[in-house]
Amino acid sequence: MTTPSQPPIVDPSPTAPPIYLDAKTLDEVLAAHPAPASPPEVLELKPNRMADAQAGPHPQISPTVYVEMTKPDGTTFLSPLANADHYEAKGYTRGAEQEITDLVAYWAEKAKPASAAEPAAPSP
Repeated sequence: MTTPSQPPIVDPSPTAPPIYLDAKTLDEVLAAHPAPASPPEVLELKPNRMADAQAGPHPQISPTVYVEMTKPDGTTFLSPLANADHYEAKGYTRGAEQEITDLVAYWAEKAKPASAAEPAAPSP
């Protein structure tokens, strides 16, 4: 399966034959491999164009907005806004939204003891 007129493009040796570049045009390749048309039920799906699928009615969700979710047992946790609908479907309750641009700094501030969070009064 060697083609002496063309050098191998990729040599996957020693386990497979060399891969050769085909000098055919795209139209020639497509004509050599005809494919049946999509069935009507597939063509009827909406959106059926790439541009329509990318420009949907849903706005972009901010990756820095978090929602306080309450579990059925009463405990709370922070969830990204993108996950809030999923948790609501599981029976959790949505709380207040807050913008947290640096989540690591947010949790570091929360982890500080109450006395360390307040600045010390200057001594006279």
